[in-house]
Amino acid sequence: DDEALREAALVQEILMRPLIHLYFRSLKRMRLGVRRNVRWIVAIETRIAKRALKRFKRFVKFERHCSRAITRIVNRAAKRFRFVPRPVRRFWRRRIHSVMENARNVPAVVSRIALRCATKRSRAATVDMLLDEPVVVDSPHGPIRFLGHGRLSFGRASALMTKEPDSLKWIDRMEPGSIFWDIGANVGTLTLYAARRETLRIWSFEPAAANYYNLVANCELNGYSKNVQCLQLGFSDRTEIAFLNVSQLLLGRSFSFKQQPNKQYSGKQAVQVWSIDEFIAHYDVPCPNYIKIDVPGLSHEILDGAIETLFRQDVQEIQIEAHENSEKGQRLVRKMNERGFDIVHRNLRQRKRSGKVSIVSHDLVFGRVA
Repeated sequence: DDEALREAALVQEILMRPLIHLYFRSLKRMRLGVRRNVRWIVAIETRIAKRALKRFKRFVKFERHCSRAITRIVNRAAKRFRFVPRPVRRFWRRRIHSVMENARNVPAVVSRIALRCATKRSRAATVDMLLDEPVVVDSPHGPIRFLGHGRLSFGRASALMTKEPDSLKWIDRMEPGSIFWDIGANVGTLTLYAARRETLRIWSFEPAAANYYNLVANCELNGYSKNVQCLQLGFSDRTEIAFLNVSQLLLGRSFSFKQQPNKQYSGKQAVQVWSIDEFIAHYDVPCPNYIKIDVPGLSHEILDGAIETLFRQDVQEIQIEAHENSEKGQRLVRKMNERGFDIVHRNLRQRKRSGKVSIVSHDLVFGRVA
């Protein structure tokens, strides 16, 4: 029996030995194959990365070469043809450079095409997803969140710290505990900056429904729904129902009650309009200490409806959008002088037209004469 068992074990060992050898050999080959595949994949990725880097460098060189070549061609053409003036050369040079700058926005263009090709439900879901991410602007008092609904709203939010720096300094100079009225708040850039101080009581007025929606949404995003009083109404020299020339599809645009030849809108919106004196007397609201008036074409009417309020000592300073050197601006200055106010600051603004940024005196701050 022992010999039979030994013979069986020997036979089993003889039969299993090649199988075990074959197993370990195949395992070794498999490991070597995996290593080869990993090296091959890494080599391919390295080649792709190197090729992409080379292509990017070539593109940058090509772009620089193109811009230099374009400049040379324009200058040589100008030298060749002496009648080509320098402003024309500058114009075409800027146009060509702007085309090259727009070429960098290829991903944005591709995403727009993809959205146009998508279904209506997918586009609506994409809009909701984008609106969930607000535009965050850093200020000296802390971050301020804005609803990025549309290009104009985004532009006003992103230019908060650069468009009206003197207006922000004026808000910083306001005494703690004061009442600030923002008449013509639009999407609420100055309202939110003043609210971020957390020491002012703010009343914000915007008649256009589209901008009012943006205003209250921005206050909600920053947690100021209870601290800032937002009202959808306008001010003039009398109480009435007026009609605003507006388009609810252009969020962030500045609208007017008067017809403007350069701004034609297809829509009309009925708005309740008050005089400041009647509004304060009817609702028994506290008198403001600081007032900002930014209403196109209605500054004189608003001041005519605030005669009693302006003679009250509670009102300290008023900022009005006006051009001092114009005829209307001079009439406005005389009107404020009659009510006991004089110019204490001339706030500057950044104005961008045709791609050019210029600094202009656009706001006058009137202070009470002692």
